[in-house]
Amino acid sequence: MKENCEIIYKSLEKKEKYESTIKEVVNECFKKEHLDATNLYLSVTLTNAEEIEKLNMQYRNIDRPTDVLSFPMFEKEELDNFIKETSNNTDVNSEGDILGDIVISIPKVYEQAEEYGHSFERELAYMVVHGFYHLMGYDHIEEADRVKMREKEEDVLSKLGIKRETSPERSEKELEKIEEKEKNKKHKTSNSGILDAWKNAIDGVIYATTTQRNIKIQLVLAVLVVIASLFFDLNRAEFLCFLFTIILILLAEMFNTAIETVVDLYVDVYHPKAKIAKDVAAGGVVITAINAIIVAYFLFFDKISDIGLNFIKNVINSPVHLAFSVIVIVVIAIVALIATARTNKHKGLNHKFIPSGFTTLAFAANTIIWIVTESSRNIASTIIITLSLVLSILVAASRIEAKAHKVSEVVFSSCVGIIVVLCLYGIAFGITSMQI
Repeated sequence: MKENCEIIYKSLEKKEKYESTIKEVVNECFKKEHLDATNLYLSVTLTNAEEIEKLNMQYRNIDRPTDVLSFPMFEKEELDNFIKETSNNTDVNSEGDILGDIVISIPKVYEQAEEYGHSFERELAYMVVHGFYHLMGYDHIEEADRVKMREKEEDVLSKLGIKRETSPERSEKELEKIEEKEKNKKHKTSNSGILDAWKNAIDGVIYATTTQRNIKIQLVLAVLVVIASLFFDLNRAEFLCFLFTIILILLAEMFNTAIETVVDLYVDVYHPKAKIAKDVAAGGVVITAINAIIVAYFLFFDKISDIGLNFIKNVINSPVHLAFSVIVIVVIAIVALIATARTNKHKGLNHKFIPSGFTTLAFAANTIIWIVTESSRNIASTIIITLSLVLSILVAASRIEAKAHKVSEVVFSSCVGIIVVLCLYGIAFGITSMQI
């Protein structure tokens, strides 16, 4: 009898119970799909969470461990034709043809068996049969395909006498855990109100900033071009068009990230439709980048051709432009600081100084008001400065009262807002005075 599978161990100790379950399942799968009469075989690699995480990152660009990965060698139509041609003709290739590779994380199998309340053997068997049908060209992207694939999986498992309910007691526990998981899922994916929706939206921005290299680069470029725009005499319409172009690029990149995440969630093997979805999303980013080049050409070409020292004076002559540009840069700085604080690489910052965006913006605005009104030196300007300072302090206090941030964090945030504004205005006025 020919061997239908090759079992490989990578960074894992060899165990007989793994092999007996895997071979039994693979043999039943081959029998059901009429592969016994071919030279096809598959390999099953058993490994740990670290190794499968590397593969997941390398082939799917997902930086986290998973339970099973499949690497088919045939497209579905190609496989069907191959089976017809080679059935009952074992001399076609005496060494056999590889159907594909399945990689399974054994620690994840143990974890999920415990989570769903059934035996390790049942969970391992499911991983094997699930991986096998991916090799056969089945997927679960669309509901009809998912149902068809699931029916085949359950048919193989039932033929082997492997059922989801290993005992009445375990069945009840499993149902309870599934219900609890669905409740938690519903709680996590729905918003209880507008404030919760706002918080989740901010979390999305922070996630994209923390994990996506392209967005980090674009934020840095955004800061540079906003600073550069200070040296040009842009009117309100031009500046609005300029700012909208920057936001459009960041928005397209975030949509691209969201689409890639959803595709990776439902597709654990290569699929042409998944590639199309990712390529189209990436194409949207390219289009917004081309749009940015066109906008930059029409906004700055004439100005750059006549550039001189007079453009530096525009920093002073356009206080509204300067103030708004400073606020944009402060917002980007806040996002960058929060993203840095939430990474595991900066544990000290993470535990003591996660910035408060509201506090930073409040004190940044207060500092801008102080700078803009300082030259007038009258009672009205004093009242405005005082009221804005009181409002900034109230914002900081509300973050502490709501237990969203510690005292050290709001103090740190207020200092960041003040220092960033003073530095930017200092640079702008300093350059202007030097040239005048």
